[in-house]
Amino acid sequence: MNYLKFFWFVLLSIFLVSCQQQGTNNKTILRAENIVLASPDSAYRLLTSISHPEKLSAKDYAAWCLIYTEAELKQLKKIQSDSVIMISVKYYRTSNLPKQSGIAYYLLGHIQRTLGKKEEAMVAFKQAEYILAKTDEYKFKGLVDYNIGDICMEDEIYEFALQYYKKSLNYFILSKEKYFQAYDYRQISEAYNQLDYPFDSVMYYSNLALKFSKEKGDSINYYIVLSRQGELLFYRNYRLSNQDVHQGYRFFPDKRPYYAAFLSYTYSMMHQPDSARYYLHISLSNSAEPKSKVISFLAGAYLEKNEGNHKLASEYFEKAFLYRDTVFKKSMKDKLYKIDKQYDLTKTEEKNASLKIENRNNVILIGLLIILLLVGLIISLIIYNNHEKKLKELETKKQIMEYELKLKNTENNQKRLLLLTKLQNRIENTLRFNKFKMGILSKEKKDSFLDEITKQSIITEVEWKNYTDEVDNIFDLRISKLKETYQQLTYPDIKVISLICLKMDISDCCSLLNMTKNTMYHRRNIIKERIGINKDIDLVDWVNQTIE
Repeated sequence: MNYLKFFWFVLLSIFLVSCQQQGTNNKTILRAENIVLASPDSAYRLLTSISHPEKLSAKDYAAWCLIYTEAELKQLKKIQSDSVIMISVKYYRTSNLPKQSGIAYYLLGHIQRTLGKKEEAMVAFKQAEYILAKTDEYKFKGLVDYNIGDICMEDEIYEFALQYYKKSLNYFILSKEKYFQAYDYRQISEAYNQLDYPFDSVMYYSNLALKFSKEKGDSINYYIVLSRQGELLFYRNYRLSNQDVHQGYRFFPDKRPYYAAFLSYTYSMMHQPDSARYYLHISLSNSAEPKSKVISFLAGAYLEKNEGNHKLASEYFEKAFLYRDTVFKKSMKDKLYKIDKQYDLTKTEEKNASLKIENRNNVILIGLLIILLLVGLIISLIIYNNHEKKLKELETKKQIMEYELKLKNTENNQKRLLLLTKLQNRIENTLRFNKFKMGILSKEKKDSFLDEITKQSIITEVEWKNYTDEVDNIFDLRISKLKETYQQLTYPDIKVISLICLKMDISDCCSLLNMTKNTMYHRRNIIKERIGINKDIDLVDWVNQTIE
């Protein structure tokens, strides 16, 4: 019995030694750590005053690398390599210091993101999220989730981005960090806008971002939000849009050609030709962005139209139309590429799981040393380890399946939005064409312009077939199954059902199918008869329940 007590005492002692705190006691490093948030330049000078920090003990050098990297980032220094922070990451990975380990992974992700290594940055941030979950470091938890949200936003995975921004916001509220809350409110507003949330909700979060930025004296974020509000109000309130965009024009000189396009357009719509022409000249500079050039050409078209110069207005409109078409095709290509190459969150979780397993293996190494002293425990430890490994593998497989399902749903939703964008572009082209062709005076010009735009605006039967097939694929061939079940349905019926699946309103459906609303209602009633449902039942509700 005494023999067993002795070995249990040795086991406990070794375990406690292996898990003891391994933080630094170096006074200079501790002083730098205390002031790095408030005065990073002073912290940086303290750390650089230590000659040959690589000769310090392992725990002191790891702490030095951590605080040094944080001070560099706080001073916005350009970091070319992650080699310094990796020293901290490797040291704290096997320590019992989750705060330092989590911060090290966060800083690693931050650096890799600035170096353009998006996938590696995501893995680092996910590992930081996992480690910091064991701590009360709400500020760093918020920063980690904010960065994950930003990466999802860049890859246009807006629903995931919104989830992480809201998690980040909750942590910043707990830590009372209003400065960072403003950035979360700004990004939540942008995610809402991309996901077509109600405009009032978009502006609600944008106004909160404006309020908190002003309270914290963050002028850069304040004017970014204000000018973005001007863009959001672009088609709703020309005067207010003009006022807000003017702030961005004054505060961000490098983006003046971009903002000048919006100013030219709003001045044109407010019938102030002198101001409109002044900003039009600026907006058409070589440094203007593609999106702003389309707006510039439209501004020029309205400007000339208001002054009775229909020929020039027509030329501007043609430029806007052709440039918009070019930009749209490139945008479609980029979006399709992003769908195909969309950041694989499942793969990230696999890498995150492998890092967790790597951490656990380090603990197992300590266990192996203990096993050498306690031969009698080796069998039970191996059994326990194998059991834990199987549970981890099962958990990893479960996570992979969940993320694959989420990614598939995200991909289908984005494909659906892209298809709807294609059709919406056709509608906008047709409506603008009908509006502007009235201002073309030359019959020969008018006929030529009519032929060219008709080719681009009218959807051929071949294109219709492609669209309906694409909608059918998005909804897992349920439209084809519907046709097999109700064989009386005709191809024109399938067109109407496909547009309903895309949640397109009846006015846009009429424009695409060249029908009046009465004809469309009549067509829907015919569809109801062919599928055998009561006329009082809404066809849209029935299709959404059946197809989706």
